[in-house]
Amino acid sequence: MKTLGLMTCCAALLAGCSFTTASGLTECESSADCDTNQVCSASGFCLPQPEGCGEVVGTTTGRPILLGAALPLTNSGGPDESEVQALNAIKLALEEINQREGIGGRFFNLLICDTRSDPARAKTQAEWLVTEKGVPAIFTSGSAQTIAVSSVAIANNVLLMTHTSTSADIANLSDKTAASGDVGLVWRTAPSDLLQGRIIADLVRNARPLADSSRPFATVSTVSLVYVDDAYGQGLFDTILTRLGTDRVPSSAPYQRNGDVSAAVTRIVDGKPDVAVMAGFSEDNAKIISQAVTRGRTGQMYFFTDASKDSGLFTALGAARTQIEGAYGTSPAQARLGDTVYNTFKERFRSANNNTDPGQFSFTAHAYDAMYLVALGAAYAAGADVNNPQPITGDRIAVGLSKLTPPAGTPATTYPLGFSRFTDARNEVSTGKVINVQGASGALDFDASGEAPSEYELFRVEGGAFKTVELIVPPQT
Repeated sequence: MKTLGLMTCCAALLAGCSFTTASGLTECESSADCDTNQVCSASGFCLPQPEGCGEVVGTTTGRPILLGAALPLTNSGGPDESEVQALNAIKLALEEINQREGIGGRFFNLLICDTRSDPARAKTQAEWLVTEKGVPAIFTSGSAQTIAVSSVAIANNVLLMTHTSTSADIANLSDKTAASGDVGLVWRTAPSDLLQGRIIADLVRNARPLADSSRPFATVSTVSLVYVDDAYGQGLFDTILTRLGTDRVPSSAPYQRNGDVSAAVTRIVDGKPDVAVMAGFSEDNAKIISQAVTRGRTGQMYFFTDASKDSGLFTALGAARTQIEGAYGTSPAQARLGDTVYNTFKERFRSANNNTDPGQFSFTAHAYDAMYLVALGAAYAAGADVNNPQPITGDRIAVGLSKLTPPAGTPATTYPLGFSRFTDARNEVSTGKVINVQGASGALDFDASGEAPSEYELFRVEGGAFKTVELIVPPQT
């Protein structure tokens, strides 16, 4: 144990005791030497851990590979069920990977922080995860929070992996460093909202029929865009508005997340749009709809974006849930008819989570894939020689991720993301070979900016649940 001048020792200098310096800081060798809600920092002092951090999952045997997660597990209304289920998908993947000896015999641990949907809090937590815990990779969720964390991650050569952040701004982050070279440090399994926005605009302006030839928006003449005023909502607002033009006499109402939604309510109540596109999160959308009903606006047609595909929406609406029966929405596709990779994930997830259907939430499959991708990137970083492993750093994980999509015309073995072929994929990537992956969320053919295009699911609210209507390939322009 370290010693300094001007310190006092625990009684009898028992093993595991700690020392207090003149500055009031307690020295430590591990977090077991510290008080509750403190952790042993890399510099050897007990420091408070950020509020919301502390949960750790994984296997502590040997020298675990510690990863970080800064996720909005709660919001102003309480637990965010969609985010909780996405974390459950990450945990499922981590457990499956650890059951197969992790990477080079080292198991993964995941240190989890709840951001409470606050970008500033997420950034503070990320700084702690990077500087005090030394994680090489962080999982994030939510576009505004991912952008806030990105400056911390990139500056410290830490990989950032997000399963929900769909803002087009993320593709434009300056995430290449001297260490990472031509490969960026920010990756996502969720596609850009440039694609989702085009689909929504084409649907509500009746520019395309559904697969069954029906046109549910044929009589729409006025569209109101009700959106959360952050990177996520602003991006969707801009894409949809630009594509609508003046075809459907658009109007709009921004609001702050978990803040005052009265302007949005007034836009719906007084404007009486034929359809209100709700580009926001379930807790805020529930408040807007409930307040609109209280003010006498019933029978409104709603269209939801991916952030509201969350069973918590029905819970938050209570008796007003009948007002969204028949509403449509879009989300990056997960369930595909006959897709064995998704079906395997779905059954594993249900078995591990009280028969919960992951298809009732956005991004559960994307979260599961995210953990497997980081593990394969770490396998490349460590290399094939278990007796002489290379450092598992953010830039090396990123280069490993670039090995998971073969260049056009290049033959490569395709591996499903999941337990069935993980060891084969891990062993091949560790030698530096390029492979192809098929995720539970889809093909995951990554481009140079670290994102993969995707089909979208058109869903409809039926009987208090989300029912997939069809899958839509987004227009490229």
